[in-house]
Amino acid sequence: MGLDPELLSDAYETLREAQETTSETNGTKGKVGRVNTRKNYLDKQLVYDDEQAWIYRRGDTKGKTWYLRIFDEKSKKPFVKSLQTHDYARALTKARMIYQEVKGKIDRGERLHSITSSELVEKYLASLHITNIPHEGVTPESMRTKRYYLRVWLEYIDFIGHKNTAIDRIPIEKLRDFGKWYLGKPREDKRNKPRSHEQINNAISTVRLCYYKVAVRERYISADKVPDIDRLKQQKDDRYKRDVLELEQYNKYWRFLEYKYCREKDLTPLEKRTRILFTKVVGILTNSGLRPRELLTLKWSDISNFKEADNQENVVLHIRAENAKTGRSRNVVCPIKKRLEVIKKTMREIGETVNADDFVLMNPQKEDRSAYSRQMFHERLKQTLELCGLAEEIRQRQQKVSLYSFRHQYICWRLRYGGVPIHLIAKNCGTSIQKIEETYGHIETEKQADVITRNQGISKQSEVDLTSMFTID
Repeated sequence: MGLDPELLSDAYETLREAQETTSETNGTKGKVGRVNTRKNYLDKQLVYDDEQAWIYRRGDTKGKTWYLRIFDEKSKKPFVKSLQTHDYARALTKARMIYQEVKGKIDRGERLHSITSSELVEKYLASLHITNIPHEGVTPESMRTKRYYLRVWLEYIDFIGHKNTAIDRIPIEKLRDFGKWYLGKPREDKRNKPRSHEQINNAISTVRLCYYKVAVRERYISADKVPDIDRLKQQKDDRYKRDVLELEQYNKYWRFLEYKYCREKDLTPLEKRTRILFTKVVGILTNSGLRPRELLTLKWSDISNFKEADNQENVVLHIRAENAKTGRSRNVVCPIKKRLEVIKKTMREIGETVNADDFVLMNPQKEDRSAYSRQMFHERLKQTLELCGLAEEIRQRQQKVSLYSFRHQYICWRLRYGGVPIHLIAKNCGTSIQKIEETYGHIETEKQADVITRNQGISKQSEVDLTSMFTID
């Protein structure tokens, strides 16, 4: 069953002693009084001068095996372990080694019986509160990532031969190379692309957090026993992680979507509607700065200042707390009214009604009227980039364009072309001013190129001899 035989032996011995204690109190065969059980502890010998620790032979068995018994004053429970030898000298030597370990645990306030790595992972995952509201627990997506990282950790524990070993008995030096092992681990998707150091370091952080939240907090080990895993070196990269399309590239892509992709002949009504929907999604992301998840979970009831007969192009989108990355609700102002009108019109054209509680990106093929998945839009993005001829150009530049790229594109363009103050962009996008400055600071430098280079080269033009400005005494 994958259990440590020693743990079973200890559990049995503890249970037996508990039964004997009960027997001493209640008597046997219906008689009231105490029964002398000293005959069960034969040849008692102190391990050291500690009267709470001694070795003995059991008087109720035919075997002559020696046992170690240490009483923990704090927990008021005994620690009993078979020494698995009939030889007194060997038994005493082994008992003293175990005594040092167990006594150290007692002094540090640790539990005497530990758990395996798999039990540790189970306890940690069970302790997490899953919620759709960020920062109030763990989101389902984050939970999947944690499960994956910890599954890889258990694979490593199995690889080094300690699958059934208690966490306090695994040599700590064997755990240091987890990062290197993970880096060389074959990918499950069979791609040749190596894993990023960032991903591996995130896995290491998850493992250490698991130890602190369960093993240390519940006193299975002390803090200095948490695995000190070597992190992989990585250069600090403050650039935005997803590249954006240049203005010329975006114009080419947008024109392809509007005038070719959506107007292709012989399309089914549903396919035509889906293509129009995808085109409007790209436009909304580019003009609002929403995160893909925020748009996918947006409902018609979350939109205000939206009147079809009104000429006002701006609308206000209410991003609910459970859908925001920061866990805080916010309002987003953006000029996307016409795109929303087109989305609503295409729904009506295929015979669907549009209710206030419906998702803006509702999938009409779903009986529960749920929204399209992010994966569907991601696949459409890859497909359309190939069809319009931009994919090869993106690959040659070693760029990575995703749905999230359009949020970065919005911020870049608002800074570069819109001249919008950073604090307003931060508020509209649900991020911090510091994050925008760290990630997009290069744009401000580019905008101020004329100021930065003003009067450069003037010394040469005026033929000033700079060496004449200095004299040597």
